[in-house]
Amino acid sequence: MAVVAPFRALRYNLDRVGDLGRVMAPPYDIISPAEQDAFYAMHPYHMIRLERGKTTDEDTPQNNAHTRASQYLHQWCREGILVRESQPAFFPYALEYPFQGARKVRQGFFGLLRLEEFGQGCVRPHERTFQKVKDERLALLMQCHVHFSPIFVLFSDADGRVRELLEAHQSGEALVQCQDFRGCLHRLYRMKHAEEVQHLQSLMADKDIFIADGHHRYETALNYRRLMMEKHRDAPHTAPFHYVLTYFCPMEDDGLVVLPTHRLLPRLEVRRASKVIAEGEPFFKVLSYPMSDAGRAAWLERLASFRALKETAIGFVYHGGDAYWVLHVDRNAARSFLANRGFPEVLRDLDVVIVDHLVLRGLLGLDEAYLSDAENICFCHDCDEALAAIAAGEAAMGFFVNPTRVDQVRDVARAGLIMPHKATYFYPKVFSGLVMHSMDPAETVGASSS
Repeated sequence: MAVVAPFRALRYNLDRVGDLGRVMAPPYDIISPAEQDAFYAMHPYHMIRLERGKTTDEDTPQNNAHTRASQYLHQWCREGILVRESQPAFFPYALEYPFQGARKVRQGFFGLLRLEEFGQGCVRPHERTFQKVKDERLALLMQCHVHFSPIFVLFSDADGRVRELLEAHQSGEALVQCQDFRGCLHRLYRMKHAEEVQHLQSLMADKDIFIADGHHRYETALNYRRLMMEKHRDAPHTAPFHYVLTYFCPMEDDGLVVLPTHRLLPRLEVRRASKVIAEGEPFFKVLSYPMSDAGRAAWLERLASFRALKETAIGFVYHGGDAYWVLHVDRNAARSFLANRGFPEVLRDLDVVIVDHLVLRGLLGLDEAYLSDAENICFCHDCDEALAAIAAGEAAMGFFVNPTRVDQVRDVARAGLIMPHKATYFYPKVFSGLVMHSMDPAETVGASSS
């Protein structure tokens, strides 16, 4: 069963920082160097100093981005910039954001999720992680003992009972309302009454939990827990290090968006594009549209129509080409190709698996070493940006995929399998700075301050 708990959040004191939108930050792993500089300049108490501090050539084991984050953290707590809630609570959260010319709203809540090893309970991953990233995140956690950034998880709320409870709690004035630099509107509420808290816990108890974003943070929290259990052998099972800060979102929510992750090949010879068309015939019905504004519109419309039918169709464009291509996948042929290479059934219909293994590795003959080099392959979520890069010669060719569906994420995770790298991009990311989880091993999760 899923153990979900309220917590005494560490939060910014709005009387000291003013507009929360000027101190929040996106997750550490999508912040560019230019954005890092901009966030440093934006506000002296910006989350960037805690979550992804600047490094210097003079850094040492005693003075580095992680130790400086700890110094900022303790200073800001002493000065009342950051304050702890006196009572444990859940925090319902509505995120309103612009998307494709409209406004969408994603509902969910912040709370703690009890940690468990993968395969031993209800928490299910879907992505592979990298040790170097986990080592860096653990070094920060060992210095600060605070989860600054939540993981993002999905759960099924088919009967809408969790959503109903969250929406009922949002009828009054928000605890926090702010707009971030990307135009997203954040509304945070507090749920602290025992009856409501217990009701939400009971609704969540039988849920499977699917990690949407934050696999590195979750595994880092597991590693941190192991170290803390060794160090604090007498700590209770409700000690804060047994939990991870989490944003929970119903997978049925209308505001839940998964963006596609298109594949660009910057260094491959353009002449090899012909192999995709010539040798792909057994696997695809190949459609072409003229390289014009009208052709581009028709190409996009055809890709969208296949997506609506849940059919696999890959967009293909190469530098200097005279057409936009659609590779309409013969599902049986693709499944057979992947089955012969040992792919489980649940993976055989994923666009990203077909592109990465049938096209890139199969037709183009690119090996693992080539595709593991970030110089050779890059990823883009915006179709217009990807097309512009190809037109400018910054990429030799690009493959345009449909976004992985939420039900596909669920099915792969339930099967205990892992998706390819860059298979999902849940949008928008959950920002750091709304709530944080401070972990004093002497405390107990769910207890009020004395």
